[in-house]
Amino acid sequence: MNYKIILASLLILSVSHFPVTAACPEGNPQSTDYIRRKPPNRCEGIKLEPLSGNSLSLISIATRNLASFGKTLTVQVPQINGGKNPQVIVKSLGDNYHYQMDDLLLSNSGSRFSFSWDTYVLRQAKVPANKLRAVASYSLDSQPVYVPVILGQTSGKYEFVFYSDDRVRFTTFEILPQGEKSIYSTTRPNPKKGETIFTWDGRNAPAGRYELRYVANIERRNEPSDRIERRIVFEHNPNWLK
Repeated sequence: MNYKIILASLLILSVSHFPVTAACPEGNPQSTDYIRRKPPNRCEGIKLEPLSGNSLSLISIATRNLASFGKTLTVQVPQINGGKNPQVIVKSLGDNYHYQMDDLLLSNSGSRFSFSWDTYVLRQAKVPANKLRAVASYSLDSQPVYVPVILGQTSGKYEFVFYSDDRVRFTTFEILPQGEKSIYSTTRPNPKKGETIFTWDGRNAPAGRYELRYVANIERRNEPSDRIERRIVFEHNPNWLK
Protein backbone atom coordinates (compact mmCIF):
# COMPACT_ATOMS: atom_id res chain seq x y z
CA MET A 1 0.00 0.00 0.00
CA ASN A 2 1.26 3.49 -0.80
CA TYR A 3 2.83 5.04 2.29
CA LYS A 4 1.26 8.43 1.45
CA ILE A 5 -2.20 6.89 1.64
CA ILE A 6 -1.36 5.37 5.02
CA LEU A 7 -0.04 8.70 6.26
CA ALA A 8 -3.15 10.57 5.10
CA SER A 9 -5.39 8.01 6.77
CA LEU A 10 -3.55 8.38 10.05
CA LEU A 11 -3.79 12.14 9.78
CA ILE A 12 -7.54 12.04 9.32
CA LEU A 13 -7.90 9.70 12.28
CA SER A 14 -5.82 12.08 14.37
CA VAL A 15 -8.12 15.03 13.74
CA SER A 16 -9.89 15.47 17.05
CA HIS A 17 -13.15 17.21 17.77
CA PHE A 18 -12.78 16.83 21.50
CA PRO A 19 -9.29 16.95 22.98
CA VAL A 20 -8.29 14.17 25.35
CA THR A 21 -7.56 15.41 28.86
CA ALA A 22 -4.17 14.69 30.39
CA ALA A 23 -3.25 13.55 33.90
CA CYS A 24 -4.07 16.13 36.55
CA PRO A 25 -1.51 16.28 39.41
CA GLU A 26 -1.77 17.91 42.82
CA GLY A 27 0.13 21.15 43.27
CA ASN A 28 0.36 24.64 44.71
CA PRO A 29 -2.99 26.42 44.25
CA GLN A 30 -1.21 29.79 44.23
CA SER A 31 0.62 28.79 41.06
CA THR A 32 -0.87 28.91 37.57
CA ASP A 33 0.19 25.31 36.85
CA TYR A 34 -2.31 22.83 35.45
CA ILE A 35 -3.30 21.00 38.66
CA ARG A 36 -6.28 19.67 40.60
CA ARG A 37 -8.08 22.61 42.21
CA LYS A 38 -11.02 22.92 44.60
CA PRO A 39 -13.50 24.09 45.59
CA PRO A 40 -15.18 23.54 43.22
CA ASN A 41 -13.45 20.41 42.00
CA ARG A 42 -11.75 20.75 38.60
CA CYS A 43 -8.42 20.52 36.79
CA GLU A 44 -7.21 23.96 35.72
CA GLY A 45 -4.08 25.84 34.81
CA ILE A 46 -1.43 26.63 32.24
CA LYS A 47 -0.03 23.60 30.42
CA LEU A 48 3.62 24.05 29.51
CA GLU A 49 4.03 21.25 27.01
CA PRO A 50 3.97 22.28 23.33
CA LEU A 51 0.81 21.69 21.34
CA SER A 52 1.08 18.60 19.20
CA GLY A 53 -0.80 15.61 17.83
CA ASN A 54 -3.91 17.05 16.24
CA SER A 55 -3.63 18.89 12.96
CA LEU A 56 -7.10 20.42 13.26
CA SER A 57 -9.26 20.61 16.39
CA LEU A 58 -12.69 21.99 17.08
CA ILE A 59 -12.03 23.82 20.37
CA SER A 60 -15.27 25.72 20.87
CA ILE A 61 -18.98 25.73 20.24
CA ALA A 62 -20.17 28.51 22.47
CA THR A 63 -22.13 31.69 22.83
CA ARG A 64 -20.36 34.26 24.95
CA ASN A 65 -20.28 37.91 25.86
CA LEU A 66 -17.16 38.52 27.95
CA ALA A 67 -15.38 41.85 28.03
CA SER A 68 -13.31 41.05 31.13
CA PHE A 69 -13.03 38.60 34.01
CA GLY A 70 -14.57 39.35 37.36
CA LYS A 71 -13.60 37.39 40.45
CA THR A 72 -15.78 34.46 39.35
CA LEU A 73 -17.08 33.15 36.05
CA THR A 74 -19.92 30.77 35.19
CA VAL A 75 -20.33 28.36 32.31
CA GLN A 76 -23.68 26.79 31.50
CA VAL A 77 -24.36 23.66 29.45
CA PRO A 78 -27.94 23.08 28.24
CA GLN A 79 -29.53 19.78 29.22
CA ILE A 80 -30.93 17.66 26.37
CA ASN A 81 -33.11 14.57 26.32
CA GLY A 82 -31.11 11.54 27.38
CA GLY A 83 -28.03 13.61 28.12
CA LYS A 84 -26.13 12.94 31.34
CA ASN A 85 -22.76 14.11 32.64
CA PRO A 86 -21.59 16.26 29.71
CA GLN A 87 -17.87 16.42 29.04
CA VAL A 88 -16.73 20.04 29.12
CA ILE A 89 -13.37 21.59 28.28
CA VAL A 90 -12.64 25.30 28.66
CA LYS A 91 -9.42 26.50 27.07
CA SER A 92 -7.48 29.34 25.54
CA LEU A 93 -4.56 28.87 23.16
CA GLY A 94 -2.05 31.66 22.69
CA ASP A 95 1.43 32.06 21.26
CA ASN A 96 3.05 31.52 24.65
CA TYR A 97 0.40 29.84 26.79
CA HIS A 98 -2.08 26.96 26.82
CA TYR A 99 -4.81 27.43 29.41
CA GLN A 100 -7.14 24.51 30.06
CA MET A 101 -9.87 23.57 32.54
CA ASP A 102 -11.59 20.19 32.50
CA ASP A 103 -12.91 17.38 34.71
CA LEU A 104 -15.50 19.79 36.12
CA LEU A 105 -17.88 18.95 38.97
CA LEU A 106 -21.03 20.36 37.38
CA SER A 107 -24.24 21.35 39.16
CA ASN A 108 -27.58 20.32 37.61
CA SER A 109 -30.44 22.82 37.76
CA GLY A 110 -32.79 20.69 35.65
CA SER A 111 -32.64 22.55 32.35
CA ARG A 112 -28.92 23.30 32.47
CA PHE A 113 -25.69 22.15 34.01
CA SER A 114 -23.55 24.94 35.40
CA PHE A 115 -20.14 25.54 36.89
CA SER A 116 -18.80 28.67 38.64
CA TRP A 117 -15.15 29.09 39.55
CA ASP A 118 -12.60 31.61 40.77
CA THR A 119 -10.82 33.30 37.85
CA TYR A 120 -7.50 33.55 39.73
CA VAL A 121 -5.57 31.53 37.14
CA LEU A 122 -7.12 33.37 34.22
CA ARG A 123 -6.25 36.74 35.75
CA GLN A 124 -2.75 35.77 36.88
CA ALA A 125 -1.90 34.31 33.48
CA LYS A 126 -3.40 37.35 31.76
CA VAL A 127 -5.59 35.22 29.49
CA PRO A 128 -7.64 37.59 27.29
CA ALA A 129 -11.36 37.31 28.01
CA ASN A 130 -12.16 37.36 24.30
CA LYS A 131 -9.89 34.34 23.75
CA LEU A 132 -11.65 31.98 26.14
CA ARG A 133 -13.19 28.98 24.37
CA ALA A 134 -15.37 26.07 25.49
CA VAL A 135 -16.77 22.86 24.03
CA ALA A 136 -19.21 20.34 25.52
CA SER A 137 -20.75 17.07 24.40
CA TYR A 138 -22.98 14.26 25.58
CA SER A 139 -22.48 10.62 24.66
CA LEU A 140 -25.76 9.38 23.15
CA ASP A 141 -25.91 5.94 21.52
CA SER A 142 -22.10 5.88 21.39
CA GLN A 143 -22.13 9.13 19.41
CA PRO A 144 -21.02 12.54 20.68
CA VAL A 145 -23.77 15.16 20.48
CA TYR A 146 -22.44 18.65 21.02
CA VAL A 147 -24.26 21.48 22.75
CA PRO A 148 -23.28 25.15 22.87
CA VAL A 149 -21.62 26.31 26.07
CA ILE A 150 -22.85 29.62 27.47
CA LEU A 151 -19.79 31.55 28.67
CA GLY A 152 -20.87 34.38 30.92
CA GLN A 153 -23.80 35.74 28.92
CA THR A 154 -25.13 34.81 25.51
CA SER A 155 -24.17 36.95 22.53
CA GLY A 156 -27.14 35.95 20.36
CA LYS A 157 -24.95 33.84 18.07
CA TYR A 158 -22.82 30.71 18.15
CA GLU A 159 -19.07 30.66 17.62
CA PHE A 160 -17.49 27.57 16.08
CA VAL A 161 -13.74 27.83 16.66
CA PHE A 162 -11.13 25.58 15.05
CA TYR A 163 -7.43 25.54 15.89
CA SER A 164 -4.43 24.31 13.93
CA ASP A 165 -0.68 24.74 14.09
CA ASP A 166 -0.70 24.41 10.29
CA ARG A 167 -2.23 26.64 7.67
CA VAL A 168 -5.81 25.53 6.98
CA ARG A 169 -8.14 26.53 4.16
CA PHE A 170 -11.85 25.84 4.68
CA THR A 171 -13.60 25.24 1.37
CA THR A 172 -16.95 24.31 2.96
CA PHE A 173 -18.65 25.18 6.22
CA GLU A 174 -22.37 24.49 6.39
CA ILE A 175 -25.11 23.92 8.94
CA LEU A 176 -28.10 21.75 8.19
CA PRO A 177 -30.94 20.13 10.13
CA GLN A 178 -30.35 16.39 10.16
CA GLY A 179 -31.63 14.84 6.94
CA GLU A 180 -32.41 18.19 5.33
CA LYS A 181 -30.76 20.79 3.12
CA SER A 182 -28.20 23.31 4.26
CA ILE A 183 -29.58 26.46 5.89
CA TYR A 184 -26.24 28.24 6.25
CA SER A 185 -22.95 27.99 4.42
CA THR A 186 -19.72 29.94 4.01
CA THR A 187 -16.00 29.41 3.30
CA ARG A 188 -12.58 30.63 4.41
CA PRO A 189 -10.61 30.52 1.17
CA ASN A 190 -7.48 32.19 2.58
CA PRO A 191 -5.39 29.66 4.53
CA LYS A 192 -4.28 30.58 8.02
CA LYS A 193 -2.89 28.91 11.11
CA GLY A 194 -4.06 29.36 14.67
CA GLU A 195 -7.77 29.98 15.17
CA THR A 196 -10.44 30.04 12.49
CA ILE A 197 -13.81 31.32 13.73
CA PHE A 198 -17.23 30.84 12.15
CA THR A 199 -20.39 32.41 13.59
CA TRP A 200 -24.05 31.55 13.13
CA ASP A 201 -27.12 33.43 14.34
CA GLY A 202 -29.59 30.62 15.01
CA ARG A 203 -32.27 32.67 16.73
CA ASN A 204 -34.72 32.09 13.87
CA ALA A 205 -33.88 28.42 13.37
CA PRO A 206 -36.21 25.87 15.03
CA ALA A 207 -35.00 23.77 17.94
CA GLY A 208 -33.65 20.35 17.10
CA ARG A 209 -30.63 18.33 16.11
CA TYR A 210 -28.34 19.75 13.46
CA GLU A 211 -25.21 18.77 11.59
CA LEU A 212 -22.12 20.83 11.05
CA ARG A 213 -20.30 19.78 7.88
CA TYR A 214 -16.94 21.15 6.87
CA VAL A 215 -14.26 20.47 4.30
CA ALA A 216 -10.75 21.78 4.96
CA ASN A 217 -7.33 21.48 3.39
CA ILE A 218 -4.29 21.39 5.66
CA GLU A 219 -1.43 23.04 3.83
CA ARG A 220 2.25 22.49 4.66
CA ARG A 221 5.30 23.91 2.98
CA ASN A 222 6.73 21.71 0.24
CA GLU A 223 4.12 19.00 0.86
CA PRO A 224 0.78 18.12 -0.74
CA SER A 225 -2.25 19.43 1.15
CA ASP A 226 -4.40 17.00 3.15
CA ARG A 227 -8.15 17.16 2.62
CA ILE A 228 -10.43 16.63 5.62
CA GLU A 229 -14.20 16.25 5.40
CA ARG A 230 -16.17 15.94 8.62
CA ARG A 231 -19.69 16.04 10.02
CA ILE A 232 -20.52 16.58 13.65
CA VAL A 233 -23.91 16.53 15.36
CA PHE A 234 -25.05 19.30 17.67
CA GLU A 235 -28.22 20.32 19.45
CA HIS A 236 -29.74 23.76 18.95
CA ASN A 237 -32.47 25.71 20.68
CA PRO A 238 -33.09 29.39 19.88
CA ASN A 239 -33.90 30.00 23.56
CA TRP A 240 -30.24 29.39 24.36
CA LEU A 241 -29.38 32.52 22.37
CA LYS A 242 -31.77 34.84 24.18
